[in-house]
Amino acid sequence: MSQDLVDCACVIHGSGYDWIYVERLHNMLRRGLQNRVRLHVYTEKERAVPDSMIKHELTPLAGVTGPRRSWWYKLQLFNSQHHTGNLLYFDLDTIIVKDITWITQLSTQHFWTIRDFKRLQDQNFSGMNSSIMWWNVAKYDFVWQQFSQANLDQILRENPQGDQQYIGRVLGLKNIRFFNEQSIQSWRWQAHDGGMDFAKRKARAPGTGTQIDPRTSVLVFHGHPKPHEIKDVVIKQHWK
Repeated sequence: MSQDLVDCACVIHGSGYDWIYVERLHNMLRRGLQNRVRLHVYTEKERAVPDSMIKHELTPLAGVTGPRRSWWYKLQLFNSQHHTGNLLYFDLDTIIVKDITWITQLSTQHFWTIRDFKRLQDQNFSGMNSSIMWWNVAKYDFVWQQFSQANLDQILRENPQGDQQYIGRVLGLKNIRFFNEQSIQSWRWQAHDGGMDFAKRKARAPGTGTQIDPRTSVLVFHGHPKPHEIKDVVIKQHWK
């Protein structure tokens, strides 16, 4: 049975998210992966993690604190001293709305992630969004090795868009593959109130609430508001 489990991961650092986000993500993963989940929680040494999950202690990064910088701790997901096999990572502010086993069928000869939602404003933008990632940790351990041996202050200065900018630069286009764009969508730009019409700078269907494309498996809540701040009945249906 354990051979059928999917190793999934999340990162919770600092006070940006309450623990309920980990619990809700665990619930959604179990629904989306037919209960075949082993959740790895990457967090601080002092944070308690229940026995039903696997705890990984994050190495402190000097001067890297606060919600706008905690994303840099995601680089430690690439450290094969924690885990060596395939890993499916989700940001805490994602909502799984249907089956996601299709992700685990993608070959980890490549690194799979989201083409950043900036593409909705600029079709030529090809950067990645690290909200969801699927890869083989041992194969791509060099991302962590390069990061851990480099000058942290310089990395932060050169990558103002955060971890995803850095990961994309280190991996290069030869290694990266993007998930199907209709399968993973932005809540505020593609699902909320019919999605955003960027040419007109307004929602396509104001006041209609969340409308999920039937082909969509996951909604990503980049930016604000966050799921716990939303009263939408469709969001409540899935974020539990």
